[in-house]
Amino acid sequence: MKKKSLNFSKNTYLKLIVLMLCCLFAISNSTISTGAVSKEKYVTADKFVQKLFVTFKISNHSQDSWTKAKLLKVLPANLNKKSLVTIAQASYILWHTIQNSESLKQKLLPVQTNILSCWDYYKQTGKGVITKNIPTEIALLYYNFVVIEQIYENHHKKYIVVWNPYTKVRSQDEYIKLVRNFINKNPQKYNVVLRENANTLSIDYIKKVFPIIGELSIYPTTVNNNVYQSVYQNTYQNIENIVLNTLYTVNDQAYCYFSEDKILKVAKIQNFKTSFLGKEYNVNVKSDPRWNKYIEDYIMSLKRDFPVNHERFKYIVADIYLTPVDFQESILRLLDLGLLIPEINPYDQRFYIYPNKKLSSTEVNEIINRISKNENLSFDEFKVENTFFRIDNLRFLKMLKSLPLKTQSKLKFTSNLFGIDEFGIYIIVEETKYYLAETLPKDGNMFYYIKPYITYAKTKLPYKELIPKDQIIEVLSEVDGIYLVKYRNSKLWVPSRYLAILPQRKVFLTPLTKEEVEKFVNSRVKSEKLNYFIWVDLSRLSIYLMKKENNEYVLIKTIDCSAGTEYTPTLRGYFKSKAKVYKFYNARYRAGAMYGLVYSGNYMIHSVTTNQEGKIIDNSIIRRISHGCIRISMNDAKYIYNNVPVGSVVWVN
Repeated sequence: MKKKSLNFSKNTYLKLIVLMLCCLFAISNSTISTGAVSKEKYVTADKFVQKLFVTFKISNHSQDSWTKAKLLKVLPANLNKKSLVTIAQASYILWHTIQNSESLKQKLLPVQTNILSCWDYYKQTGKGVITKNIPTEIALLYYNFVVIEQIYENHHKKYIVVWNPYTKVRSQDEYIKLVRNFINKNPQKYNVVLRENANTLSIDYIKKVFPIIGELSIYPTTVNNNVYQSVYQNTYQNIENIVLNTLYTVNDQAYCYFSEDKILKVAKIQNFKTSFLGKEYNVNVKSDPRWNKYIEDYIMSLKRDFPVNHERFKYIVADIYLTPVDFQESILRLLDLGLLIPEINPYDQRFYIYPNKKLSSTEVNEIINRISKNENLSFDEFKVENTFFRIDNLRFLKMLKSLPLKTQSKLKFTSNLFGIDEFGIYIIVEETKYYLAETLPKDGNMFYYIKPYITYAKTKLPYKELIPKDQIIEVLSEVDGIYLVKYRNSKLWVPSRYLAILPQRKVFLTPLTKEEVEKFVNSRVKSEKLNYFIWVDLSRLSIYLMKKENNEYVLIKTIDCSAGTEYTPTLRGYFKSKAKVYKFYNARYRAGAMYGLVYSGNYMIHSVTTNQEGKIIDNSIIRRISHGCIRISMNDAKYIYNNVPVGSVVWVN
């Protein structure tokens, strides 16, 4: 909450829906500015070839790598060995080198590629976001993902999960209608039909796929120690004659017996009930693609937005067609292998590879490291784990419980509030998407975990011949309808009537881990001598409180917070706290706060809002609701107030 403000009325703003793969941001937007940046060293073509060939033993130091590259025909035409190599030229050299090197080919290129559904991926690995217990309505949404299974010569398998939705099917309602129409046209395929029909099913498979499992003692038995041959028909068989781990189907249902820990159990595939965020759902297994392969095959056969191979990047990278044709294939292949990472332009929100950009020595080393580790993810890949989609997500529930009772009573969670988009898996609360899971590329570069939360606006009118109409500009802060904006390299104040704020309304719920926070901060602020470092992560609405120990910053506390709305954004930047405010009250807003730590002007970290007596009036947390300040719980605010001295670093990103 800012204590002072000017007196301008607010305008009505336009909405803009931006559909993009925005799991990454330009490194320049996510790093901490701590001083002058040293001049980058660029690499000549022959140095790039030598580094590549020597590192991967295609040649040794005593051999002429350039001559060998010519013999292998891995060089683009008319490339001068002393010229600075571009991204396009380096991509050409690298891709053709991989094809000519048996060791690199075996390491990087699969011998077989299969396209799987998320359900198949779960059955094979036990990982992913789709399980047997979620409702059909939610499970159907996961078919907007494709899982690319890559099998290598050493039999190692790699799974790549990418967002690739169907051209004509997006929402839950559209999927449900699609399944209903398929069943109406194919009534003979309305059945339980598993893809696996092996005579012997593994216990692991049974436990993953069969929704109902129980000990046999809970089912009826006869006095002669007989059991039901079928739990659906009154037929019996002696217990010694039961064939375990075998699939039986009776009356369109499926079941099997298996033994675990010397206990006889029965597993069934039949209609069941399941709960999701407090709501109960009925699951009809015959119309669910997890247990009806006809429906799943039909869904997987539908046309998608992009190809499922490396050519999908033609539709994602904006400047691929500006690249000379001879280089396009190489760039697309390296993007698919995760060896090239494009950059996002913050102004038009599109990805660029910049093929004519000169390659720096740092970038060359990053590429070499990615090849060496071979743990790369393509930049459009989703990193998903079972724990990412949890009904009891603690931060989400904490946010709900912090809402005023009047707001809580109005909340109604319906299936339409859940969804999956390019950013992850979300639930909508008060027009804000809370991401229970998100895209998390893990290619070894810590920068791609850091997501600055930037507010943008579009100019509705030209402003004093300084900013043309229809320009996307960065919004830094607001004082009652006058906005401090950044356009190109200039900062200026612009009245609200010239701007249409472009709201994002997103909150990513998974905070960075202790290891990630410490590794990133210590790599960027080596010269910082102050004992305390506060990092406000606006993307995740988390504060990472760090203290210096043995000359390195150690994370001592992660704090949930609220921040400014898109219309009253929180000021981003690198600051040193200026003062502390024990208690204040703003008559205009009819609200105050306690335990404030001022870091820039009227911007501060303070408690949730209070009345004049200091009693809490709104305990909301993990929301974008403030006038620009950072709100935290009363206890957390008191902790910072009592322990963090004035002058400590506050980095708001």
